[in-house]
Amino acid sequence: MKLVIALLLLSIAGAAQARVDYADEQNDWGVAMGLRSADIPFNSNEDTVNDVMPLLFYQGEHVYLDGLSGGVNLYQQDGFFAGLMGRFRFFDIDKDAQNDIQGFSLDAGGVVGWQFDSGWQTQVEVLSDSDGRVHGNWLSKYHLTGDSWDFSPYAKLRFKSSRFNNRYYGLTLDDIGADYDITLGAKGRYQLYKNLYALGHVGITRLGRDTYHSDFINSPTQVETYIGLGLFNDPSHKYSGALANDAYVRLAHGWATPSNMGDIFKFNTEKDPYNNTMWSLFYGHPLADNLFDWPFDVYLTPGLIHHNKSDVQDRFMEYVVAIKAYYTFTWPVRWRLGAAEGLSYSSKISYIEQSEMDRKDYKASKLLNYLDISLDVNIGDIVNQANLKGLWLGYSLHHRSGIFTSSSAFGRIKGGSNYNSLYLQWHF
Repeated sequence: MKLVIALLLLSIAGAAQARVDYADEQNDWGVAMGLRSADIPFNSNEDTVNDVMPLLFYQGEHVYLDGLSGGVNLYQQDGFFAGLMGRFRFFDIDKDAQNDIQGFSLDAGGVVGWQFDSGWQTQVEVLSDSDGRVHGNWLSKYHLTGDSWDFSPYAKLRFKSSRFNNRYYGLTLDDIGADYDITLGAKGRYQLYKNLYALGHVGITRLGRDTYHSDFINSPTQVETYIGLGLFNDPSHKYSGALANDAYVRLAHGWATPSNMGDIFKFNTEKDPYNNTMWSLFYGHPLADNLFDWPFDVYLTPGLIHHNKSDVQDRFMEYVVAIKAYYTFTWPVRWRLGAAEGLSYSSKISYIEQSEMDRKDYKASKLLNYLDISLDVNIGDIVNQANLKGLWLGYSLHHRSGIFTSSSAFGRIKGGSNYNSLYLQWHF
């Protein structure tokens, strides 16, 4: 897990150092939500399992997010690249067992690859789960693009170490040994209207001989599909210069509450009797200044959250990456409404979150879906000082949840945690 945290920190640092230079091109970005369906390869009462899964996309000079994977390119020259990366990996078992077992993992490691002018990309990855179970991938894909669509067929050969294969296919009960599998698939997206896209993925995996002859495996092949809707940059919207919105940093202090989102927005918030609090620092990297030709400012926003020590919990860190949009209106000074969708990884489970999991008899998950809802006002407008036009004072709701038991990625839980927070945000 230390490797995962290090990768997240490198991604945040890389994003903070990135600069936006829009002329005739935009950085590729997107946020999507959809349904993943996969065959269960094991002897099981169910044939398939479904997951609702958010996906984040961003292609910067060094930092990238690509749906279920992301990383930092530490060296790039003449099409060759090398860096650190992570990829989410599902553990497809019966839905009813997923909360107890929680085999879903963010594997992390190194990657080297080559990007060819023809559209081909080939890369070699060496990845490990948090317990040092290693697997390696050779991945080759071809990127095709049109005015309103992208399409990428791919092939992947995966070598699985004995420890990896025995855990995730032998279920720690069958000593299968090292093996390989082969996956053929394709990913694509189609522009429906301006920033709105449909996206999909299909992959077919053929397990190695030793693996599919295990007593626990009922099929040598596994089919995986994903279909969803997302917001992406509109390639028809051309920028003639720099974006209107600037990068920002946001410092916030938050107070935990056992109330749910509905009660909070009805101003019926219950106080946490143990007064658990947190500090957060977010960076906002500008991506776009419009959605559907409306003046929405869109940002990639990674964040570090420090949960403070209290009578019922020790201090610990939380890590967030999200995409956030703001809408500005004047009344009579400038106000903004903001909403973010992303992922949150907590190094420990907060007291407020664990209490809810105990009440609902769930095993808590460190990785959860992240939402941020905010309202702020411009300080420069209020005091009529031009040098403070970049300073905003606001409220935000810091929300982690499992999307109503709909995803094994989030431990198949319902509920999470909420923190009301006040912040200062400076655009520069």
